[in-house]
Amino acid sequence: MNEIINVFKNVEIKPIAIGLLFVVIAVVVGVFKQYWLIAGVNTSSKKELTKIDLDYVGKYFGIFFGVFGSIIILSTFICSYFNIMNYFHRFFGIAIIVFCAFLFLYGHIKKNRIYKKNDSAN
Repeated sequence: MNEIINVFKNVEIKPIAIGLLFVVIAVVVGVFKQYWLIAGVNTSSKKELTKIDLDYVGKYFGIFFGVFGSIIILSTFICSYFNIMNYFHRFFGIAIIVFCAFLFLYGHIKKNRIYKKNDSAN
């Protein structure tokens, strides 16, 4: 029990704050549907936006940022527990690469879902 208390006392605040920021953005986009936070939505024309399923893109974006923020927070606690915060950048980099590869493959498989089915121009 004392080890867990020491982890919470010695954990660095900056990575956890960044992870919490990503989780908050995920909730704002995924749950509260604030799609203006998604890159390209503000600059797209109305015609292009009618082709895109923004609900699905927002859900996907929210899941991505939620898991990404959770990875940051979890890796901070893991590195603090094992007292290897000097290697945090290596552990975190590997986790990011694996997660982004998974999301790229998942997005590639599901890319037909992004565009609405009733679009005849596509």
